[in-house]
Amino acid sequence: MVDDPSVLSSIKVFVPFKLGYEQIGDLGSKFIEPNLAQGIFNETLAPEFAPNKRSIELNSGVGTYCGVHIFSTDNARINQSELGLQPIDGGTLLEITSAALNSLARQSNPKVRPGYFRLRLHPQISRGRPFVTYITPTDKALGSGYEAIEYIDCRLNEARTVPAAVATAASEAPHGVAKMKRVVFLAVVPVVSSVTSSHAEWHKSRLLENEIWEDYVPQGLDDGMVVYHWRKIFDAKDEKMLQGFSAFVKMQTRKADISLIFIYVGISLLLGVLGSVVASYFLSSSGGDDSVRLSFPSSIIHASEFPDSCLKNECLGGYSTGD
Repeated sequence: MVDDPSVLSSIKVFVPFKLGYEQIGDLGSKFIEPNLAQGIFNETLAPEFAPNKRSIELNSGVGTYCGVHIFSTDNARINQSELGLQPIDGGTLLEITSAALNSLARQSNPKVRPGYFRLRLHPQISRGRPFVTYITPTDKALGSGYEAIEYIDCRLNEARTVPAAVATAASEAPHGVAKMKRVVFLAVVPVVSSVTSSHAEWHKSRLLENEIWEDYVPQGLDDGMVVYHWRKIFDAKDEKMLQGFSAFVKMQTRKADISLIFIYVGISLLLGVLGSVVASYFLSSSGGDDSVRLSFPSSIIHASEFPDSCLKNECLGGYSTGD
């Protein structure tokens, strides 16, 4: 969010992955839904389209809270006149141009109001998620359940992570660089996951309301999602160009691997079958006689010593009576 869009010549953001226009979506038009606007800003707001439909004005009880820009499109993609893309050092430099900033500024009433831009990025990353790193446990194959560890390493304007070309362009900007007042970072994780460590103290956390966010998230949300909220507000004396911010978040989740469970069941069945085959083999090798015969010396065993049941051939084994 910017205090006055008309005083900026552009807004530039570098991301460490490649992007094309087909991978960027404009979310401005979604703010016409009151519940979504209130859920994002945590304010009671009444949204309405500007007369030319190029912005959504979020009105509070005391005036306009901010104006949300709606980018112009060309063949269902954001128009290049309002959003520029420049590949740099394996990443992409996004530029919200002066055309977009001036367009948003013109939608306001005579009184200047803040402007807001919201984009969604869909990078094609081989590892699946560009901002979350997953660590595979070394003992994963030894049990049906395991502790999965994931971490988020959010870094903003750190000298060692910003490409030299981007830092040089910022320092040589003809009109200087705007000062930063606030940084907000949100992470949405399942309620079953534990945030075991965090570099920064979070501002607050709360359960996500599915009825508000289901339409906002294309693939939908699972039940029981928690949003963790970090923020850093800079005092006037601390405000400076390219203000830095970092947040390291480590999450731990107990998971079960269904494929491993099926493998264990299959191994158990296989061992049972092998046991039966081995037992059958040894029985057949012994002549097929599975009875146990007992033989007693005739010199010491007399018929009188056997119970009646044995004399009636109900005992196992062979015997003889002595003289």
